[in-house]
Formats: sequence, C-alpha cells, structure tokens
Amino acid sequence: MKLTLLSLLLIPVFPYTGNSQITITDADFPAAGDVITVSRTADLTIDYSSTGPDYQWDFSNLTFADQVTRTHNPLSGVPFLINLSYGPTAVTAYRSSYYLPFTDLPLNQFGNLLPVQIEDVFQYTKKNAQKMTLVGYSASINGQDIPIKSDTIETKYIYPLEFEDEYISRGYTHLDMSVFIPAEWMQQRKRTTVVDGWGAITTPFGTFDVLRVQHKIEETDSVKYNGMAFGLNIPVTYEYEWIANGEKTPILKVVTTEVMGNETVVSAEYKDHNYLSVETIGEANALKVYPNPVSDELIISWSSGMKQIAIYYLDGTLVQQLSFEHAVQTVNTSALHPGMYFLSAQKDGETVTTSFVKK
Repeated sequence: MKLTLLSLLLIPVFPYTGNSQITITDADFPAAGDVITVSRTADLTIDYSSTGPDYQWDFSNLTFADQVTRTHNPLSGVPFLINLSYGPTAVTAYRSSYYLPFTDLPLNQFGNLLPVQIEDVFQYTKKNAQKMTLVGYSASINGQDIPIKSDTIETKYIYPLEFEDEYISRGYTHLDMSVFIPAEWMQQRKRTTVVDGWGAITTPFGTFDVLRVQHKIEETDSVKYNGMAFGLNIPVTYEYEWIANGEKTPILKVVTTEVMGNETVVSAEYKDHNYLSVETIGEANALKVYPNPVSDELIISWSSGMKQIAIYYLDGTLVQQLSFEHAVQTVNTSALHPGMYFLSAQKDGETVTTSFVKK
C-alpha cells in the first residue's frame, strides 16, 4: 500500500527522544548552497519572553501565513569587485562563506532620499569553526555593483554555544558614494547576545531539543550629503532564536522592536517543509492547481480518470469533497480561511496529491 503525500506529512519526520541540554557548533548553521524554507505566521501575540533552563516551549498551534525559501549563495560567479572583496583571494577576515539578499538595510531607504539609485543589496557571511561574522554588504549603485566592507566586523555567533553564554560585538560600516554623488553612509551596530534558555520546543514542524538565544541589536545610521548630515531613527531590535542541532536555521525565530521600553513583535517564522514546491505523487503532473497562492477562484486540472478530489487543511482535516466531469474546472475558494491546503485524488488505485495556499 502506498502512502499519500498527506499521510507522509502527518507522520513526524524527526522523532523526539527526550530533551537534554545541547551544544551548538558551526555544523548547526547553513553552508554555501543550502536552501532553507521557513513558514511565516501571523501569530504576532506569540510568547517570546518565557525561557529558562529545561524549559518546554509549545508553539504547535502556530498558524501558517506564507513561506520563504532562502538560498545561501556561494561566491562563484559574483562580479569582479565583489569577488575581490569577499571571494577566495580576499583578505582572510572577509572571505565569505555565502551571501543572502538583505532587505532590512537602511541603505535601501536612504536611496529614496538621495539622487542615486540603490538596489540589489546583499549581506556577506563568513563561517568557520570558531564563529560566524557579518563581514559586509554589496549594492548596485546606479547600475554598478559595489562592495561595502565593514571596517569593524560584527560577530553573530561564537562557538560552541552553550547555556548562559553571553558576549557583545560591534560593527561599523562606511560607504563613500563620492564617485556618484557627494554623499557617504555610516552604520554603527552593537549586538548583545545571551543564551538564556534550553529545553524542548514544539512547532508545526516537530519537537526538538534547543538552545534559546537572544540578540539585542542597537543600530545608528547616518548620511552626509553636500555637507549636511541626517540620520535614520532605528528602534532597538531583538531577535529570539530557538536553535537545534543539525537544522541549519532556527526552529523558531521571533523579531521584536522596542519603543519607549515596550517590545512589539514584527515577525515570526519557523522552519518547515517546503509545501509550495510539493511534487505530485504518482503520475507526473497529474494534478495541478493555479494560481498559487489563490484568492477567490482556484483552477484545477488533472489527467483523465479522476472523478473525486478532496481538499484537506494542513492538519489533515477534510474541508471539502468535489466531483468533476471535466479535465479543467474552477473552484470557488473565497470562503476558505487563509492558510495551506492539500488536494488529493484517486487514479487507477493510486493517490496523487498537490498543495495550494489561500491568501
């Protein structure tokens, strides 16, 4: 008997064998080429503050909003100046392991204030057996790819990570834009990191032994343009991470900002299966859905021989059963709650399955 994709997803992929205090090393973080999927949740009332030794965190009821897949890009094939600054022949401290798109950098916002086009901002990370460092950025300025190396390199993690570890790191980055306009950008950051808990966490992805890591990030950014200086008001940011052995990315990450002593959750994401690229089990491309994500009308196409199609919610609850007589049909999805759904159909004694997201 063959297992359907839906039944496979309802079987724990990572069996839990009991919590213990763990140690985190560089092997527990991503390397060049790793592709990692996280699901984002709209549960911004999540309890990020509770922690301690031998703690049990239950986030099993997090609701799915959407997914993001992050590729940790190797340095091969980057433009010449970028390779010179961060590639294998760069100064040792700047030889990056990978780079990622970076959309939170205030440099993007300054581009809206200055007579210059700033886009395609990336952050470069160096990882070795001792620590992970954030060595700088690159950006396309007026169509030219420019490296932006940090003069003072910020440290994100020091290995091994263990309960009650605590350290402070500073970063300073300066960008002279005089080639394009009479302007310069300065960034100063202070990162305070403490491992403030250990225990077991449960999310929709499973149950894991974890260390809980808290980062407090204080940042000041400023720009000088034509002799005038102005700054960007950046609130203090906190990153709360639950990190497990071998998972390459936090099992759960919550980001907050602090204003007048009060923290507000701005994002929460958890490691998850990549539902958006789920392949059909059985006959290739036998069951297709589009658009995906969908708002009000979902178009379903399938090969001949399929008569009954069932729609399930992420937890396996049957939502609707449908009977079809045509190879392509439109289904009204306006009444469905936002989230992930599965479509399952029978053909020649075999179950085929695909998925879609309701916005």
